Amino acid sequence: MAYFTSLWKARIIEKCKREYEDEKINSILASNTKIPRKTTSVMQTWRIYRRDTKTRITGKLRKLFPEGSSVSNFYYYLQTDKAFPNFVLKSVGGFLGGIVLTYLCFMFFVFQLSISLIHATIMSSVIGVLLTLGLAFSYRIRCLVFLLIPQLFSRVGRYTITCYALVLILTGPATNTFKNLEVLSESMACSQEQIKTNVIQINESMKKPFDAMKDSIKLMVETINRLTSTVNEIIFKISVLTTSISDVIQSSISWLNSVGDICNQKFGTPYDYCMKAVNRGVMNCRKTFSEDLSWLCTASSASAKSACLTVKPYNSICFIADYSTTSFAATMKRKLKVFTDRINKMFFIKVEIQHTYTFTSNVSDSASQVAAGIVTEIRKRADPLLTWLSWSSCVTSLFLLLIIFRSRFDNRYVTQELRELDLKRYLEGRETILPLNRREQAKYINVTSFRLVTTEKLYLTRSMIFMTITTFKLLVHIVADYSLYWVLMTIRRHGRSQTILPPGPSDAGVHISGHGIVADFIRSIFNSLTIPLVPKMPSPVTCLPNPYTPDLQRYSQIGNQF
Repeated sequence: MAYFTSLWKARIIEKCKREYEDEKINSILASNTKIPRKTTSVMQTWRIYRRDTKTRITGKLRKLFPEGSSVSNFYYYLQTDKAFPNFVLKSVGGFLGGIVLTYLCFMFFVFQLSISLIHATIMSSVIGVLLTLGLAFSYRIRCLVFLLIPQLFSRVGRYTITCYALVLILTGPATNTFKNLEVLSESMACSQEQIKTNVIQINESMKKPFDAMKDSIKLMVETINRLTSTVNEIIFKISVLTTSISDVIQSSISWLNSVGDICNQKFGTPYDYCMKAVNRGVMNCRKTFSEDLSWLCTASSASAKSACLTVKPYNSICFIADYSTTSFAATMKRKLKVFTDRINKMFFIKVEIQHTYTFTSNVSDSASQVAAGIVTEIRKRADPLLTWLSWSSCVTSLFLLLIIFRSRFDNRYVTQELRELDLKRYLEGRETILPLNRREQAKYINVTSFRLVTTEKLYLTRSMIFMTITTFKLLVHIVADYSLYWVLMTIRRHGRSQTILPPGPSDAGVHISGHGIVADFIRSIFNSLTIPLVPKMPSPVTCLPNPYTPDLQRYSQIGNQF
């Protein structure tokens, strides 16, 4: 507040001083009092020579083009304010100058501020109308436009250029930084979703051995059941055939008994049949031998009859075995049933698998929904800021009006007007200001001098401090932009050049050669015990960031401002 009060008092004092100097100059010009002359300096001598030279050239031109000639009258009308030639010349020059300035503004908006063509065209159209009409018909606008150029080299001009550099930062590195941050967030969201997918795949891989073992055991049980079914079919066929044979044998027992009865009726008992055979032998013997040897036949028959006594206890010659008299078919069926039960017990299998695995994940949304939510939230927060940065270039460009409305004058310079006034006083023999003494030379300097006065040194020091801080801030934005780009490109480069593991065998197992039930059985067992390896995980290359390249031309533009 104290600084503002001092500034306000200084402006009031400066205004009073300016009014006093105006009154002093008017009074001196109106006075005819002779003032003792001072010794002329080199600068005063040069001013006198320059004025005399100008007077001689003007006199020669007046001799060549005397008053009343067309050239003299045209030149007079051109110099005369509000004359028609003067008005036409100013209007045409102002209109053409407005077109040139409008084109320069359009190029500035498009190539410097990176404004879209539509917005740049609209803004340039409005500015073009103001500039062309203003420079053509308004002396105030012409004065303001021509005063803009020297104001660029003042303190306000430095502030304006700094604001322009800030606009370049906002529309260049700052915007690019936010875009790369959005790229980084999308890459992180993609990586998070990929990690979630990998965790799910790892979880599934952890359960794969048990699932494969379970499937293998089920396949083994199915194979054994198929083999059991095949054996049962074979045994069933054998049982059917055996039962059929036993039924045939059982049904033929009665026929065998009738055949035995006929046989017994024909041959009689074993003793009778034996005696008949002995008698037939004796008769044949007697027929063969003479009567002298017939006694031999009688003796032999006696011994033969005694031999027949051994079979006398038997009642029949033809008989059926005892086992055929019982239920032969029922016995065969009972034995086959016992054999079938033993085979079924041998191939019977029952497997119970119990496995407990717990995996807990407290998530309200899926991985894709979480990733989409992250990207949407970042875009929701970044889009207003990016929009503000885009429009801030237009708003900040209004700081150029500071050159127009924040004008200040430093009456610490020895100007041409002051020299002419001092020369006029010198010619009139009045007291002059020039030459300055040593103390005055420290406070007042020439406009073209390279030396700075005290106030300029103070302002320059303040500007240097301000520019140093501003430069540091701008460098922070540039370094942040390029550093983020470098980090993202490093991640992308190393992510693309990662070593890919060579794929191993898809599975491991044993090769069984051969054909038949046994070979198929063993092959199915080993195939069922083969556990596949972990499947290929998704490549992280798809989630690598692809950053926006920094605008190096914009960096050079910012550097040229300083």
